[in-house]
Amino acid sequence: MAQLIEQSKLLARELQDTSEFKQLDETLAKIKSDPESKQLFDDFQNAQREIADFQQKRSEPTPDKMNNWQEIAKKAQTLPLIKELSERERSLNQLLDQVNSIITAPLTQLYKK
Repeated sequence: MAQLIEQSKLLARELQDTSEFKQLDETLAKIKSDPESKQLFDDFQNAQREIADFQQKRSEPTPDKMNNWQEIAKKAQTLPLIKELSERERSLNQLLDQVNSIITAPLTQLYKK
């Protein structure tokens, strides 16, 4: 078990050395240095947390709240840095999906027996 944990830590360090991770890090730094992008990024993250809270509580947001979230999402789609961030996140997630598939392949095979 300890070896598996150590290998996971090594994998995490290796992840940080990938171009996908580095590009995401660079894009986040650009966003944090641009006040307009930073504010919209923060607003978008807050909206995502609120949406998750509503889903977890299984409650309905007010129409005003939903309109607010939609407005934030529309604004986010107009800023080039936010679009770039979305692309970088997508690239990193594709890499993580591949890694996850490899790691969980033995479990998948176990259930196919």
